[in-house]
Amino acid sequence: MTGNPRPVIVGVDGSPAGLGAVRWAVDEAVRHEQPLRVTHAVAVAGAHDERAADEHQVALHAAVEARTWHPGLHVTTSTWRGSPARVLLDQSRSAALLVVGSRGVGGFGSLRIGSVGLQVAAHAHCPVLVVHHAERWADPEVPLPRHQPIVVGADSSAHAEFAVELAFAEAMSRGVPLVAVRAWQEPAHRWGRGTDLTRCATEAYDMLAAGLEPWRAKYPTVPVEPRTVQGAPAPVLLDAGRDALMIVLGPRGTGGFDNLRLGSVTQQVLDHASAPVLVARH
Repeated sequence: MTGNPRPVIVGVDGSPAGLGAVRWAVDEAVRHEQPLRVTHAVAVAGAHDERAADEHQVALHAAVEARTWHPGLHVTTSTWRGSPARVLLDQSRSAALLVVGSRGVGGFGSLRIGSVGLQVAAHAHCPVLVVHHAERWADPEVPLPRHQPIVVGADSSAHAEFAVELAFAEAMSRGVPLVAVRAWQEPAHRWGRGTDLTRCATEAYDMLAAGLEPWRAKYPTVPVEPRTVQGAPAPVLLDAGRDALMIVLGPRGTGGFDNLRLGSVTQQVLDHASAPVLVARH
């Protein structure tokens, strides 16, 4: 382990989804040789609230579980006063990775991703792993996914470049293949001019292959499948990630407005994916 590495930080709230997120965070920390910090936020008004003294037990219990799953892992805990999103965003300034369950004890049951997950995905200062239906992995007897491919969205944007880098690193550390997906759409018709769809598909594939070349050279042991698909980006990514270990994408792509912290494609994938989603925030 390198000196003073940045920790993997996981947010817990006492829910089964929080424990499931801890298991993913433990797995990430062990594979990348980083310490783990279990963080809990206490949204209380008064400094002497009677609940506050007991709230740290939430983080301590999760830390005990983490050490049980991997006894050699360095685990610390922290409990802070404030809204969970604000606490986690502040913590993300010193983190290598922030891990959260898509939904915790609050919110509406019909929502795939809660407000905390959405806010940290949009504003964190580090990559964010949002674990959908994290309660599936709260039971240590249930194995985490190991052999499915990792899917990454690659659209040649600067954000996607970092996503591709993270996806290659994840695939190498897990020993799984990588599927790099680029969606393309038929351009708007102009009067008197038809569209050569074969040419569009070939150009999309050539651009994808060229963007992958430096990372294939850096990670030569990672099997890579470049995949270009005609269609809107979000449905294409969701379809490709249906049986994936995780989906990796940037916070926003080549379209939209520059001041958006989270693009519409990323929001749609976060809203509808069943696999964990790694948002490649710098």
